[in-house]
Amino acid sequence: MNRKAFLILVGTFALLYLGTLFFRPLYTPDEPRYAEIARELIAHNDWVVPKLNNLVYFEKPIMGHWLNAFSIMAFGENNFAVRFSSAMTALLTALTLGWFVRRFTDRRLAFMTTVIYLTMGLVFGVGTYAVLDTPLNFFLTGTLAAFFCAYQCPWNRARIAYLAAAGAFCGGAFLTKGFLAFGIPGTVILAFLLWEKRWKCIFSLPWIPLALVLLTILPWALAIHHRDADFWNYFFWVEHIERFTGENASQHPQGWWFFIPFMFIGPLPWTFLLPAVIKGYGHKYKDFFKRPLLRYAVCWVVFPFLLCSASGGKLVTYILPCFPGIAILLAFGLNEYFKAGKLRIFDLTLNILAGVLFSGVSLLAVAQIAATSGLIPRALYLPEENYKWAIAAAAIVIMGALLKKAAKQGDAYQKFGYFAFGTIIAMFAFHIVVPAVVESGKAPVGRLEKFRNRIDGKTILVSYKNLVSAACWTFKRDDVYIYHKGGELSYGLERKDSAHRLLDNENFRKMVRNPDRHVIIITDSEKRRKELPDFENGFWDGEIFVKEYNAK
Repeated sequence: MNRKAFLILVGTFALLYLGTLFFRPLYTPDEPRYAEIARELIAHNDWVVPKLNNLVYFEKPIMGHWLNAFSIMAFGENNFAVRFSSAMTALLTALTLGWFVRRFTDRRLAFMTTVIYLTMGLVFGVGTYAVLDTPLNFFLTGTLAAFFCAYQCPWNRARIAYLAAAGAFCGGAFLTKGFLAFGIPGTVILAFLLWEKRWKCIFSLPWIPLALVLLTILPWALAIHHRDADFWNYFFWVEHIERFTGENASQHPQGWWFFIPFMFIGPLPWTFLLPAVIKGYGHKYKDFFKRPLLRYAVCWVVFPFLLCSASGGKLVTYILPCFPGIAILLAFGLNEYFKAGKLRIFDLTLNILAGVLFSGVSLLAVAQIAATSGLIPRALYLPEENYKWAIAAAAIVIMGALLKKAAKQGDAYQKFGYFAFGTIIAMFAFHIVVPAVVESGKAPVGRLEKFRNRIDGKTILVSYKNLVSAACWTFKRDDVYIYHKGGELSYGLERKDSAHRLLDNENFRKMVRNPDRHVIIITDSEKRRKELPDFENGFWDGEIFVKEYNAK
């Protein structure tokens, strides 16, 4: 790939990832939470202690919040800034992965790996969503890539530099999400060295990385300990031990099998090409997997998956660290399939997918017409969202047409290009066409904005736990009272200086009896809404209900 093609590739994916950050509103629970923590770092000028609603928030270390805060300082308090660090680290992960593969193979395989990685559904979805999993994956990818480079070098300055880089990246991963930064690289590297029968390296290679890990994390680790000595106790036991063992029931409990389907769903649409990939490995798979890079990629997939599956708490985003390894394995198998020159399986897959897409868009059109005509009670899109389903239909048709065109190409790598470009078209349209029915309970910020004129600096804000982050971000407040249960803020509310901010029904009734207190409570719970005292003004918007007491 020449320089011009490389720049076109970078520009296309920069547009795909960064250009889609504006379209969606912030989705609860994650995006308003991380937006608000970063905003409060700036507002309080406190770059050591993470806080949410001015309550200590010790679920994660500081790096992800720093990245979000820097984005807000650069771009302002908007959706683009909140998601920028996630999208940017997704792009940097792909560039790191491409450089890594290029170093041990060739440009073509590096190109394919990069494209596959960035067009996998889970990578794109998480990479354009404000969570810490994408920055974590960037640091983990840097750790594992640098370590493998060191492993392949003799003992010289290059090996020392790569080991130091691995340690620095690992320190960044720790500052983003904690001890998982040791668990994932540690299990991958250990398994790989044992597979390679180089177990003695276990005792010689880790020391330089460990030294750099300590140098990276020690300044903040000491600072947070000085500011709040209980951080490490809470962070280690509650956020790691209890979450891993499942003792903390609130931390997304799921069965051991939870991640299995997502290992196939997450890489879509490339999962559809598995028959061609398997054919590419063929009967020579034993020879292929004697190569250190492929062995490393297998370990990169299997052991993060096993580690995450062993945890009691699970979210889909947790298996993102498996996907660099998946991209390498898919690209290698597909490349071997292309080199063999027999493309019948690939063409058949493309034609089947194109047929499915054309059938799907036809059903979508029929459903919308039937709903508009009153033949069925409800369609995916509301009447005022006709532009969304038109864009969705156009994207599906274009992708289907590109797949058909790919099947007609004689050159295998042109087929690959058309397939990837069709995927990019569909992904770019995705965030524009999310139906309002999906967003109604997931996007409270825009709905809360409508009540801004009812709130001034003297208004006492009370919120149900699910909406606290959104209320703080929307109204630029960090003094919101929490009604009934603390949820993720329970630890901060247990502090003596903050316990008064958790209100039960009786305390809330006492608050609103004072005629000098202008109180507004925000809830999305029908049960809690009914148990509240009578109110003067009530405002419905979607699933959000706002009650006002002692209006001025």
